[in-house]
Amino acid sequence: MTDKPFDPVAAWTDMVQKWEHEINSWSGKLTENEQFGAIIGQATKVQLVAQRAFGEQMDTLLRNLNLPSKAQVDQIGERLDAIEDSIDRLRLAIEALAGKAAPPAAAVKEPRRTRKPG
Repeated sequence: MTDKPFDPVAAWTDMVQKWEHEINSWSGKLTENEQFGAIIGQATKVQLVAQRAFGEQMDTLLRNLNLPSKAQVDQIGERLDAIEDSIDRLRLAIEALAGKAAPPAAAVKEPRRTRKPG
């Protein structure tokens, strides 16, 4: 008699493969049905209508509380990004102009040496 040692990894792999096969078989039978597609389509429509209604109610609530909506906060963020980009471009332009206007290194006078070595 050949006794193979118990391999828990092989047992786990075999169990997972059987489980995946059963799930795939079950879900394949379920999704082949036309009623399933119709039900999923209706559920999606209901979800979209509910989401839209919730968004409208939230906008109304925020407007009544004098608070910005998510879209308004996003717009402010985009505007701030554009302003920061403009400031960076201006800073770079000013630095470039300042670099051109700076006197050459040879033209800068060094302080006179008045101390004599002693």
